[in-house]
Amino acid sequence: MMDRIDAMTEAMTDRQWAQRHLALLHEPVPPTLAEQIGLLLVDTLAVANHARRQGIGATRIDEVLVTCQADGSGSRIWGRDFNAAPTDAALLNACAAEALDYQEVLINPRNNGHAAVVIVPALMALAEQRGIGGERLLKALWIAFAANIGLAEALGREHRRGQLGFRTTSLIAPIAAALGGAALLFDDAGRAAHAVAISASTLSAGLLAALSPSVGSYSEDKDLAIGFAARNAVQAVLLAEAGATGPTATLTGEHGWLASFGFAAQEPRRLWRDPREQDLGAYAIKPYPACFGCQSAIRAAIELSRRYRPHEVSRLCVEVNGTSAQTLSTRVIGNHLAARFSLPYAVASAFVRGRASLDEFAPAALDDPAVLAFMAHVEVLGSTELDQAQAASGGFPARLAAWQGTQRLASLEYAGPLDGLAPEARRAVFEEKLQRLVSPSLRERLLEVLANPWQIERLFRMPL
Repeated sequence: MMDRIDAMTEAMTDRQWAQRHLALLHEPVPPTLAEQIGLLLVDTLAVANHARRQGIGATRIDEVLVTCQADGSGSRIWGRDFNAAPTDAALLNACAAEALDYQEVLINPRNNGHAAVVIVPALMALAEQRGIGGERLLKALWIAFAANIGLAEALGREHRRGQLGFRTTSLIAPIAAALGGAALLFDDAGRAAHAVAISASTLSAGLLAALSPSVGSYSEDKDLAIGFAARNAVQAVLLAEAGATGPTATLTGEHGWLASFGFAAQEPRRLWRDPREQDLGAYAIKPYPACFGCQSAIRAAIELSRRYRPHEVSRLCVEVNGTSAQTLSTRVIGNHLAARFSLPYAVASAFVRGRASLDEFAPAALDDPAVLAFMAHVEVLGSTELDQAQAASGGFPARLAAWQGTQRLASLEYAGPLDGLAPEARRAVFEEKLQRLVSPSLRERLLEVLANPWQIERLFRMPL
């Protein structure tokens, strides 16, 4: 069976890959899938709205890159009261969606990374400017999210292992968004393949240097990289629509995308999985505004805080996978982004305060003496067992033990931040997240869109 798939891979072209995804334009959207797309859309928009209104991260300076459309044409900037060209709107809205590190994450054994922060701003900018909504927009989003999973699985994660630091979202999501954007505007596999090729060949690849604990910059290029990725996707679609061409074997060919960024981990055959089989439920929504590698540990710390006070605990031992133990190890909390990427801070804050909301990662909260003092009592360890669990599921499990001297008081372990919660409880967590992010009136309107994602275009008429 595998030999047959490998032979198919060698014979199949990028155009055929695009065509397999464009076939979804002629498929009904299952209700559960439509609900998941609506969830990703609403989550992304709410996070971006809050970040823009609060001037967080790159949102405080990125508007120097764009020109306001004074006549009201173009696409809206979420959280502001002006419009811009689709390429500019995609850039600004993606920057804002990334700024809080509160975005979704793909949970997959082959790869992780974010997708909605690029796909949603890119496709919404095109859709609003062209007046395309309804089922066509919903299906274009389906195509993009399904393609992103296939691309992520085909690439693997070697591009960010060890000293390598290519940003996964920058490598994968713009290509998927370009395909989805092409599907939004035209049902033409040839032009869609050119949009994909142009995007892949002109990527702003992005580096993870800002998130290195040893460097410790935690700078705003993290947000800008995602903005550039969304702009790349929109530009690729518009250029392909105008007749621009790209290489015919960009994804799998010589000097192509997989060959350049796979670092010997690529598995091209994974591209040819039927896009209808891709599980969009693999995109996980974050309940806490921090790196996903911190989420399970934060939940455990909050629950332990209900049993013990800080003076009753001499040590909190956090076990995670080895990569997270290294990349999330910083104890120098110089800004909000460092806090979001620090297991010592996130766990100490959640345990001392008993919560992990937006306020706990705001600048005013970062100098709390009680939290900073308790960080010295947080020990972060890499676990071979959790390495294996992470490799099997793609998730980010964590084990947290509270100690008083040599006595272990309690231990909790979660496979994920929503582990064990029923669908109703997960929905309640999401609605609480919306309540934190946006005004009551916008929250109600977003929930209306979530209830009927076949009418996403209603967002075009809403003040965002």
